[in-house]
Amino acid sequence: MTRLIVLPDLHAQSESLKTIARPLMDADAVILAGDMTNGNMEHLLRVFAILEDLNEHIYAVPGNLDTDGILAHLSREGLSLHRTHQMLDGFALCGVGGALPFAGKFVFTEAQFEQYLKDCVTDVPPQAPRILICHQPPYGTLVDRLPDGTHVGSHAVRAFIEQTQPLICFSGHIHEAQGIDQLGQTQLVNPGPLWDSHAYAYVELEEGRVQTLEIRQIES
Repeated sequence: MTRLIVLPDLHAQSESLKTIARPLMDADAVILAGDMTNGNMEHLLRVFAILEDLNEHIYAVPGNLDTDGILAHLSREGLSLHRTHQMLDGFALCGVGGALPFAGKFVFTEAQFEQYLKDCVTDVPPQAPRILICHQPPYGTLVDRLPDGTHVGSHAVRAFIEQTQPLICFSGHIHEAQGIDQLGQTQLVNPGPLWDSHAYAYVELEEGRVQTLEIRQIES
């Protein structure tokens, strides 16, 4: 069984990671789904200093407030999933970072998202089940909805999910859109920022399937 913890939108709140130290230690891998920082490399190094004491298997995509320099650091360390994939226990972890034009500079058009999503699954073995990590959520779902009901997700991300049907799409970006939804056979998950929602995404994978998928609240 493969156990993953997924955390979007840490926004440099690295100390919040200590509140889930035991679950992080017990996971087979930890995935950061963007906006690890507010654009500061020192904040990224602090996040990883805490995480690496708890788990040696870490993967990440940048968010819109992260930077090209942060992506370069992740790539040098072999941690980046942006526009690529990593195989883990037979599962393909496929990733795209950034967001549609908004705050920050790590932003892309719908056409760029369409291409980057194609990039991230290039050379994935056909039989490998896929997990998508995309900071920008798909359009028209629970995980892209603002408090006033407006949907601000990506049409390109939604189309990719509908066409390729990964097992799960983990996203972030919209802090208030915490929840689990579904597009076809793909489950969509945004646990919200750990420091605000006091929750994280937890999944157990086995024999090519999702055995458990939850948003877990931090135990008091």
